Amino acid sequence: MFIRNSNAIRPEFKAALLQAKTLTVKEPSTLTEREAVVGALSRPAWMEAETGRIAVAESIVTETGMMHNPVLAISRDRLGMVGGDITERSVQISQTFDISGRRSLRVDAASKRLNSEKLDSRVRRLNSIAEVRRAFAETLHRTQIQSALGLWLIRIESASKVTAQLARAGEVSGYDRRRIEREAQTTRARLSVAQADAARSREALAALTGKKQDEVMHLFGNLLPDTTPALDVLQASLLQRPDLESLLAQTEAYEREYQAAQRGWVPDLTVGIGQKTLEEPTRRGSGAIVGVSFTIPLFDRNQATQQRSFAKAQIVRAEHVLALSKADIELRSAWRLADELRNAVLAYRHEVSSDSQNLSGIAEAAYRSGEASLLELLDAYRTELNFSITELDLALRARLAQIDLETLSGVSSYE
Repeated sequence: MFIRNSNAIRPEFKAALLQAKTLTVKEPSTLTEREAVVGALSRPAWMEAETGRIAVAESIVTETGMMHNPVLAISRDRLGMVGGDITERSVQISQTFDISGRRSLRVDAASKRLNSEKLDSRVRRLNSIAEVRRAFAETLHRTQIQSALGLWLIRIESASKVTAQLARAGEVSGYDRRRIEREAQTTRARLSVAQADAARSREALAALTGKKQDEVMHLFGNLLPDTTPALDVLQASLLQRPDLESLLAQTEAYEREYQAAQRGWVPDLTVGIGQKTLEEPTRRGSGAIVGVSFTIPLFDRNQATQQRSFAKAQIVRAEHVLALSKADIELRSAWRLADELRNAVLAYRHEVSSDSQNLSGIAEAAYRSGEASLLELLDAYRTELNFSITELDLALRARLAQIDLETLSGVSSYE
């Protein structure tokens, strides 16, 4: 009786486990990794924050390029003199001009910082993509664990019912019946934990993507990466990683500020023109006013700005060299880890899968012939479950390692 039930369940259990490990048909209501990433990056708050940061940097460029406002001066002097008062009126407008080229260099520096901010925006985008992909992979993993444990519970409960019937008939011991009941209790507890973990992961994924809870219930994708990107391709793209390029842009900005400060000995020229009117009791006259003024850079020639800009450029340039060296080491290490984990999953799947199925077949044959107990048969089936869970755990590690690898290289197919 139990053999017939067991043989009826086993193919269905295997098929369901296979579906839990590898999904091949996308249902209309499922969510893909790409859709999750697009949803996260298209959230209004996220887009507004990024747009605002760029707008602030653009405003600095605009501000730096502005000329000084002209100054309008109006004066009226009245002098009391013997024979009548003398009134003097003047109107003058003056404008300061940059004849040293400092403003253009500072505009160039602000433009470099704008480029740096855009590159930093790409860094935040890559980090957001990686965060969503990790959340998606963890949610997919926990959902598949939940599915595998749910199917295992169905199998245990079916066996428990059969064992209870056999125990009432006196064909199995009370110990076997209690052992299976305890197995069912343990499986229910594990399933409850898996359900809670999956629900928490779905909530985190929904928060990151801006999706509703029902939109993240069913995920479509494979945990195990299809391939590992070539190391030389990743190393070539490393030089264009946005955070490293941002450091170079900041270095260039400080260099432009240093060049501008070096021209501190050139004064700003102020030119003024206007008209003056003089009124006396017996006569009245007017004439043009032309004035030129400039500062004398005797003490302050932007020495402090020169020192500060030169030092900051030196610091950021050194940070770029150190960051590039560190990134190269981390990239090679991450590539090795991702490749080895993926190969480990493939090897484990190839070597253990057939052994697990053979073990179940041997246990079934032994149970039919009376050479094995019911618990030994269940132990063989439990081995299949452990294999599936272990494979899912390894596949998750391989997926997370590849996400870290792509993030380190600065390459993303979702940009």
